[in-house]
Amino acid sequence: MSKQQQRGARRARRRDADAPSPALRRPVRSYGDKSQRVIYVATEGSRTEPAYLDLLNKTFGEGDAERGIPPFSLEYCHPSHPNGLRPSKVVEQVLAKAGPGEEMWALFDRDAADSRDADIRDAFKLAREKGVQVALSDPSFELWLLLHFQPWSSREGGRDTRVKDQLRRRPDAQGFGNYDKASGKRGKGLDGTRGQSLMAASRPAAAVRHARKLVDSCPHPHGGCSAKQADRARELDQADRGQKAAALSAAEYAQMSGHADTCDPLKRDPSSDVWRLLAALGVGTRTKQ
Repeated sequence: MSKQQQRGARRARRRDADAPSPALRRPVRSYGDKSQRVIYVATEGSRTEPAYLDLLNKTFGEGDAERGIPPFSLEYCHPSHPNGLRPSKVVEQVLAKAGPGEEMWALFDRDAADSRDADIRDAFKLAREKGVQVALSDPSFELWLLLHFQPWSSREGGRDTRVKDQLRRRPDAQGFGNYDKASGKRGKGLDGTRGQSLMAASRPAAAVRHARKLVDSCPHPHGGCSAKQADRARELDQADRGQKAAALSAAEYAQMSGHADTCDPLKRDPSSDVWRLLAALGVGTRTKQ
């Protein structure tokens, strides 16, 4: 090595020694406006679910004191590819993107068509251990969309063909006539008229109400499932759900969903826990919404 190269190496070492250590990642809420609640959300689907989160941000994110909705931001944890994720990967995705102490949610479907039951159980186990709240839809997220327009109680065995058909036929579900029939955003996107239909008037509140009734009528043979149970658990944990959830027992974690601790998540047909995310935000919790 030449003398010039040696001097350059010594300067580089001095610069490295003086350089600050990489900062540990801080929770988003430690920056900027601390009054805005930030929730990280990972989803199974790469189009419909993220589009719905965007609708919630645009419609309610700035908050509404009159309706009891504080400001919030749903941070979508994009997987950096257009493909969907398996349930366990959804949980892993939000864990990878969220900082320490952040609130975390994972949204995924039952979708019996691709034999994911074992993976769903793994996803629930990991979520409970790491403090991630799960919003499972059975048979699919489309049930949650349909609940904005009507109640639904038919058991579908993990298949959503009839749910989608009914969504397309609803005259008040404007824009959904060709849902999942066309390509691109016209297929499963929620832009334009579709989004307006979902967020119109009191429809988010109606979806919450219809989903709560599904909890109350859960087919669990031993009973014990009640949406009010989820309300009580949410009130107890409202100060910081994300941090406290990691310490919950299996029974306590089940209560967050309103279901009995012996209620198998794979046998809650039909159901959609997306209502709990909205309720956590204050959306749909008052009759005048």
